Amino acid sequence: MARTSNRRQRAAAQSVPQEQIAKVYETAIYVRLSREDNLNNSDSIENQTALLESYIANRPYLRLVETFSDNGYTGTDFDRPEWQRLMDAVQQKKINCIVVKDLSRLGRNYIETGEFLEKICPFFGIRFIAVNDNFDTDTVEANGQLSVSLSNIINDYYAKDISRKVSSALRSKMEDGEFIGAWEKYGYFKSPDNKNQLIVNPDTAPVVRMIYEWRSEGMSYMGINKKLNDMGIPSPGQYKADRGIVTNNNQKSRIILWNKHMVTDILRDITYLGHLAQRKAAQCLYAGIPFHRTEEKDWIIVENTHEPIINKELFDKVQEINTQAVAKTKENHGKYDHLPKAVNIYGKKFTCADCGSVMKLVRSFSTKKDKVYFTFKCPTYAEHGTRACNAKKMRKADLDEAVLASIKAQFDLFIDCQHTLEQLLAMKKAQVKKSGQANEAKALKKKIEQKKALFSGLYRDLREGLLDEEDYSQTREVIMAEITRLEKQLVEVESVKNEYEEQLHGTRKWDALVKKYYEASEISAELVDAMIETMQMNEDNSLSIQFKHMDAFKAVLDTIETLRKEVA
Repeated sequence: MARTSNRRQRAAAQSVPQEQIAKVYETAIYVRLSREDNLNNSDSIENQTALLESYIANRPYLRLVETFSDNGYTGTDFDRPEWQRLMDAVQQKKINCIVVKDLSRLGRNYIETGEFLEKICPFFGIRFIAVNDNFDTDTVEANGQLSVSLSNIINDYYAKDISRKVSSALRSKMEDGEFIGAWEKYGYFKSPDNKNQLIVNPDTAPVVRMIYEWRSEGMSYMGINKKLNDMGIPSPGQYKADRGIVTNNNQKSRIILWNKHMVTDILRDITYLGHLAQRKAAQCLYAGIPFHRTEEKDWIIVENTHEPIINKELFDKVQEINTQAVAKTKENHGKYDHLPKAVNIYGKKFTCADCGSVMKLVRSFSTKKDKVYFTFKCPTYAEHGTRACNAKKMRKADLDEAVLASIKAQFDLFIDCQHTLEQLLAMKKAQVKKSGQANEAKALKKKIEQKKALFSGLYRDLREGLLDEEDYSQTREVIMAEITRLEKQLVEVESVKNEYEEQLHGTRKWDALVKKYYEASEISAELVDAMIETMQMNEDNSLSIQFKHMDAFKAVLDTIETLRKEVA
């Protein structure tokens, strides 16, 4: 297999036109491994990477910038962290060539893969190479495109077929009482003799019992949470991290503290009674059903599958306390239903600058319960205090006012820049006119028209016998060469005008935003979505706002600076 692959690579290298070698591509390697692929060692991340590094090393026109690796992600959609990071690099123009092992690494969804190859690649000017499929967007022809389409259809069918078989096999295991989760529940280990069997973890099981006992004594969720952190007991996520297990939840290099959600999850889980409740979430590729939470009636529950940590009496007592707490919370909340509510229009755009948590909109009430207040707070600080983050809060009304003012200020800055650009362009045009370039362009256009008229009459002379074929050919070549020379000269003369007038087109996006939102009297979700990329609240409660479309804005500023120097 390796020899075949090497022959393909050498053949592909030999087929690259010499003129392409002059251009060096900023290249990214993309590798992906799904859970279904793990059985095939040739598809391992390491083997994919080695193959592609070797491929690039033999091609001087490809310069490796970075490798992007999605390990354990399906190929049925493009919602993968490393792929998204790669697309960010493409949009920032850091990458203009992507190399994969084969098209199935890109994705097994025919529609989305086709959209990427046929629309997104040309839009961003991306060269895309699938080594083992001998596919290259710079050299693909009609027949090659057909081959790609067929390959994608096969990949799509393969993914659906695998999904159907895997789903059936997993359901059978769940119904047999086998544990099929990627990570064991806190309080348990996977048996070293059988990964589908849970055994009690002597380190964490006592913590689970302690949590249940505290709750049975009437301790609140937050009280339990605080006590665990004060005692220095590692949270489930921290326990994994301390053992060298990397998950999506513990990738950040900070201590993962206990929180209310961890505690409540443990206090509701029948796993600690020795039972298994699985299929709480599901997806079905072949049926077109996306990942979703399932209703409790659709869970697969099998009793007495492993050793319990909590007895039924204690578990039931805790559930009764939990139920009473929920009822009391609902009752209390109902008292304030007549008071206003608010929606967080900023969503995930608004985060804490220190811990990265999404700022939470909190609803609070006056002492008399007749007034309501809305405040954005750092949820990490609210739950854990200074051990986890710094205090940050801002009233919603103040935040809305500050954000709207910042957007208006950005609009005003753009208007000033646009006005300045128009003035400088007018000065540049006057400069060009004074230098005689405008007259020169007019004269060149006239000469070109004369030559074209002469060319038209040339054939007529041939047809009427005024010229023989030899004289016709010689005269035709002379006239065509002259027209080409004049047209090239005209392009050079008009380049200044065309170059800078195009900059006005670059302002159209901002111009449209100004016209649509400049008169806005209040902030809205639509305005936030249109203008803001990210927002952060700093330790001193100041705001840092990253606006959208800043690349276009910077291009206008750069043009202004260039024009100022030229007209000085």
